[in-house]
Amino acid sequence: MQISETALVTSKPLFVKFVECMRIIKDYHFQVFTKNPEKTLYSETLRVLNQFQQDRTQAAYCLIVNGLVWDAEVIIRVVYETFAKVAFLATASEEQRPELLHEYWELLGAVYDRQAALKAEPCERLFNCSGSDGSSRVMATLRDNRVYRTDPLGDKRFRKRLEQRWSFSGILEALNSGRHGIIPLIGIEVFAHNYSMSSHVAHANSRALDLLEDRATRGSDLVPLEMGHICRMLSDMVSLTSFSLFLSERSWAGGEKMPAPLAAAVTAMTETIKPFHTEFEISQEGLYSNWPRKE
Repeated sequence: MQISETALVTSKPLFVKFVECMRIIKDYHFQVFTKNPEKTLYSETLRVLNQFQQDRTQAAYCLIVNGLVWDAEVIIRVVYETFAKVAFLATASEEQRPELLHEYWELLGAVYDRQAALKAEPCERLFNCSGSDGSSRVMATLRDNRVYRTDPLGDKRFRKRLEQRWSFSGILEALNSGRHGIIPLIGIEVFAHNYSMSSHVAHANSRALDLLEDRATRGSDLVPLEMGHICRMLSDMVSLTSFSLFLSERSWAGGEKMPAPLAAAVTAMTETIKPFHTEFEISQEGLYSNWPRKE
């Protein structure tokens, strides 16, 4: 389901500003990880996570400019996931970092190896039956303990607790509460709403179909609604990538204020979407007047 041609044409100044802002963010990313003289597993992990996040924004942008906003939501979910992991590592105390890095690279890696081996077994049997020797060989390799860590790591409770700790909701809870030696990020729980909306689309559940139905049955407010959707996605991506870099750099350089280039990118995107957001709010007056707020 694509958005209207009118919304796409109207969004051109938003697209121009988004590209400008992301160029500023990418340049700052290069500076941050170039001028940091100490290359460690910690700094390199943050570097590749930030790069991964920025690459995903480019993928989402390519979908948005082609009108595929719901497909872009699936990618933006990854942008949120990556932000959570960056924030989790970047707000941890220096004493806590080695343990988190060990979990991220080693323990979770072993869990994923085991899961891949279990899922590869029925595939290998099927390929053997169908005579697909090449595909069968790939599945057999995934189950080979000389290559992958296929033995169970701890008991089921341990594995579940580990995966929950690194889940989006688990990380947000830690960031909000300050548990596990994490510096609290006040208000971080607000990210859960937009993440959940993207998750509905990714999971193709009934809520996702409700969203599509709502969009298909709109009347005169369709274009303002589509514009509001685009504004939210573009603004989210600029904000999340900027905050990821800010938290990463702060973890070794200190400072409480977002660096000027990143702050300028966030402000520029915010100011650009403001008139479209205002128009969207006005277009919804009639809808919400029928549903007064509960006291």
